[in-house]
Amino acid sequence: MSTPDELLQQYQGQIVPRSFNAGFVTLSYIISLIGAAATLELMNRRTSRNGFFNHFLLVSSSITMGGIAIWCMHYIGNRAIELADGQLELQIAYSAGFTALSFFIPIMVLLLAFVAAGTNQVSWYRIGGGGSLAGGAICGMHYLGNASIANFTCVYSTANVVGSVLIAMAASTAALSLFFLFRASWTGSWWKRGICAVVLAGAVSGMHWCASMGTEYRLDRLNSGTNPLSRNTTVIVVICLSVGASLTLAATAIWTAHVMRKTATKAQQIVLAAAVFDRAGRILVTPDGLLPSEKVTDTYIERTHDDVFNVANPLFHWMYRVSRNWSGVSGLIDNMADHLAGLPRNRKDSRARLIDEDGRLVDNYDVVFRELFCLAAQGLAEKTREQLANVGILWDEILPYRSETATEKSMEDAAEKGEGWRSRHEYSRGSLMFLVRRLDKSRDVEKLEAAGYRFADVSQVSHIISSSMQIKSQNVDSKLMDMAAFAEEKTMMEPGVHMGFFGVQARVGGGFDIVVRRGARNLLPTVQMSEEPLEPWQLDFVRRLDGLRVTTLVSNLKESKRVTPALSLFAIKTAKSVEILRALVKNPIFDEATLTARVVQVPCRAPFGSSSANSCTMISLKVVIPIHVNVLSPHCDLMPLSFFKVQQLVYKDSPQHIDFARSIHRELAPIVNARNPHATSPSSRRNKFFRHPISSASDHSVNDHGHSIPTKTRTKSIAASTSSASTLLWTKVEAERRLGDTPSDRSLVPKTDSQEPSALGGIMVSQEIKVVREVERAAQSAQSESKGHARGDSSKKHASDSSVMEMQPVARRDPEIHVGLKFGSATIESHKSGEAVSFVDDLFAVCVGNRHGV
Repeated sequence: MSTPDELLQQYQGQIVPRSFNAGFVTLSYIISLIGAAATLELMNRRTSRNGFFNHFLLVSSSITMGGIAIWCMHYIGNRAIELADGQLELQIAYSAGFTALSFFIPIMVLLLAFVAAGTNQVSWYRIGGGGSLAGGAICGMHYLGNASIANFTCVYSTANVVGSVLIAMAASTAALSLFFLFRASWTGSWWKRGICAVVLAGAVSGMHWCASMGTEYRLDRLNSGTNPLSRNTTVIVVICLSVGASLTLAATAIWTAHVMRKTATKAQQIVLAAAVFDRAGRILVTPDGLLPSEKVTDTYIERTHDDVFNVANPLFHWMYRVSRNWSGVSGLIDNMADHLAGLPRNRKDSRARLIDEDGRLVDNYDVVFRELFCLAAQGLAEKTREQLANVGILWDEILPYRSETATEKSMEDAAEKGEGWRSRHEYSRGSLMFLVRRLDKSRDVEKLEAAGYRFADVSQVSHIISSSMQIKSQNVDSKLMDMAAFAEEKTMMEPGVHMGFFGVQARVGGGFDIVVRRGARNLLPTVQMSEEPLEPWQLDFVRRLDGLRVTTLVSNLKESKRVTPALSLFAIKTAKSVEILRALVKNPIFDEATLTARVVQVPCRAPFGSSSANSCTMISLKVVIPIHVNVLSPHCDLMPLSFFKVQQLVYKDSPQHIDFARSIHRELAPIVNARNPHATSPSSRRNKFFRHPISSASDHSVNDHGHSIPTKTRTKSIAASTSSASTLLWTKVEAERRLGDTPSDRSLVPKTDSQEPSALGGIMVSQEIKVVREVERAAQSAQSESKGHARGDSSKKHASDSSVMEMQPVARRDPEIHVGLKFGSATIESHKSGEAVSFVDDLFAVCVGNRHGV
């Protein structure tokens, strides 16, 4: 073996022959691949130019690319170079200054490259600029790293230098182009990012080995072996950095798997998700393509066979209304959290238990469920960097997670049987609700992108949302598009006069469904007749047509010749509107409808330049659809009648919002404060909507001063309710007439006279007293009528009994009142005293009342 002096004498100033170690060549590419893969994973999670988290990802991706994929690969690649016969004194040694500089320079250049490439949108000049800068960083690091060689002078081949630059820039641009194309189209799965990483690592390795093949080493001095940056030292540094990159990849994979597993687990639960749209209709998602979501509860506990969590459930009605009035519960959120924290906990997940050890529901189960919903909404507000008041409104549909045993065929068969929305829940394992919101300001979009979210076209992410959240519906795209339209809150009728179709169908097990528009389920199928209000002579003309079936009605309207020109024109418009409405409904049942003279006022869009609520006039064709008839239509669908009534109370600037906010505090505050030792006083900010909190478990009413009123009513068909989502389906006039005609079916019916709500809240006992007086007057009228007709002693006795009425305490055990007349198996649903009346109540009273000869 030659001595150091002999080696120096032999090779000093000469080109030292070289060879390559295949093992280190392979290792250098693997390290470059690890660094490139970690870089792309970090870049994939970058959502905006703004935000601390995005800045952190930008710097981290620059470090993994410049420090690992390039710098580590270079020094491991140089470790593969063996000079002469492998004598230690002839191997490459590095200077500390240039080695450190070669680490930081490419990182700084890559920062510029990744900033130039952008984040979400594909721009070819940006990607071209970023790819060129990335290629320049690779080449610059290589030759700067070679400049750190302390004991050799490098001799370069011009052709190899040019070739290495072209390889680095072309491959880097190609890799970034593929990455951003996959990312923008939301097809960037892990194996596609892996392909991009292979190409990007190929850019680094290809450039390095092309340049190395054209590089020769002229010996200046021998390696003394005391250089702190010997080739073994650099290998140790490289290994440490590579292990860090590997841990980054592993942590990313583990976190992604955890998120996917958690999302899949939510498919068994009741979940609240946020569907946030920008002005272009793009939807907010996480970097993994998921919607922000929060669990409400593990499952809805059914108390009866017919108690199902769907849009007909009073709890959903309450949530639907509160989502349009978040200010009514925002002051109770902290107390709700305290109340839930005081409930018994599950051992497994430390969550509040809804069933005690004896298998019974916890006290105030409905209130607890509402609290869970409100806290889930608060969690979504925090996730989306928003206040609860602006978190969004609840979509009017629940998407079920279908069970594995359900098939598309079974769903289609159920739909063909006319079961509609009811059939979908029978195959579900969980329920998915959505709070929808539209962002009209660009700064709100930028704020969410800076917080780590992305906005994507619905068509690009619908398959990811469907598969990850286990939504098996084949039309997830259309559902999300419906949400985008729903978020605009523009589904209101235009001012003027409309012809509408009011079709109701009894449900098996009780209740009714109503025919609504498929694209706007808060509206009836209607056709605008004119923009001007009805004149008195037009109202008289409509009254003369009362009770005519569609075919007869159209025939009579077209034959209206012996009338004034104005009336003839109105008849032609009416006939044309009926024909258009028939084409819209597109179901044979339409011809069975009859015109009703009851002209109603429906909430409509405010006139241009006005922000106040308005109402339009609707002439209606009514029909009670037999329960066995299929009501499927391309433009219409079925909706629970009780929920449709709720939808008519929540339009913008509705006067019902204040009353509902007051009822929320009146019902929830006593319960959520009961377990809170720091409950606030009635005069505090949390109870500003009402004067005296009344316990929901109270067995007596109070007056305006909070003093109890002894109440006791003796009647046969009184039921109690605390639900604000039930529905009153007949008016006072109809109730008085029915009470007089059918004494055996008398019920306590609320008076519908309009009354100005108190700005200070309260229990509004004055309305309750008026209700009793109306019933008393109806009973006295029935008694007088029975005496006048001299129906005999038994009739007199019956009328006399019906007039004996006292006030009873209103029990709060059942969350819904069903007060009304029973027609066979169907029951007219009503709600608690004091609830608002809408046009739905009037039309239902006419429709069902006439049907049964009431």
